[in-house]
Amino acid sequence: MRPGGVSVLRGGDPSARRALARRRRRRRIRIGVAWGTLVMVVVGVGLGIRTGGTAMLSWVRTNTGIFEVRQVDPGGTVWVPPWEVVDASLVNPGDDLLALSKDQVASRVTGHPRVASTEVRRTLRRKLELRVEEKPPVALWLGRSPLEVAADGTVLGPPPVGAGPEWPTNVHGGPRGVDLPLITGLALTALTPGDVISHEGARQALAFLARLRAYGDGGEFWISEIWVGRPGALVAVTLKGAIPVHLGDGRLSPKKLRALHAVLDRVDSEADQIQYVDARFRHQVIVKTG
Repeated sequence: MRPGGVSVLRGGDPSARRALARRRRRRRIRIGVAWGTLVMVVVGVGLGIRTGGTAMLSWVRTNTGIFEVRQVDPGGTVWVPPWEVVDASLVNPGDDLLALSKDQVASRVTGHPRVASTEVRRTLRRKLELRVEEKPPVALWLGRSPLEVAADGTVLGPPPVGAGPEWPTNVHGGPRGVDLPLITGLALTALTPGDVISHEGARQALAFLARLRAYGDGGEFWISEIWVGRPGALVAVTLKGAIPVHLGDGRLSPKKLRALHAVLDRVDSEADQIQYVDARFRHQVIVKTG
């Protein structure tokens, strides 16, 4: 006899051993059936709750306005009119908030020429929030009409014709966009918003203007136009004195840019005697007089 009163058969009657084995099998079967029944009950209850919950949610969405879009919030924008962000989303008050695909809404808004990326968020207040990253213009291309162009070459569209409270003004206090440097020396067919300029010289000029922005020195403050006729041979013309400045491919370091500004400030009063300023050399800025 083992501790606990459990007997162990050693040798003994074979029929007793068979009876004990049968009892053990029946016990295992009963335990298996009990667990199987419990699992089926739990699954059934879960499916019932899910089915009932789905039906209830469907009824609520159909018969109440709890899940209807109350507002589409375009967030704060600088270069894109907020109403254009809302229009591009194709979402209207009253639409089913739960049925909206955030990815599809983001894709539609990002299709706007002035939008680089979009984040979409649903809120408990039945509001659809749109947060866009914009493509700011850095230059103007003069075709049949002036068109703003982004640093990546995307044609954004015409600049605003008037200054509104939601638009930044230019350095002269007028409507923004019209004071951006012009891209000249570029022969292209008619461009429309959303087109991308692939001309290498133009892309070098746009990259140069974007670099100036990154340095905190916008080209609109001192450049009237950039000639891009030959890649690697950019020529900017200053606002003050109309001095031609040879830029090469436009890859100027902050130190080189500071040196260039120092030279331009020094020769400003003698602009009529300057043929050009050359910033293509690595360690110096050359002034050609004539």
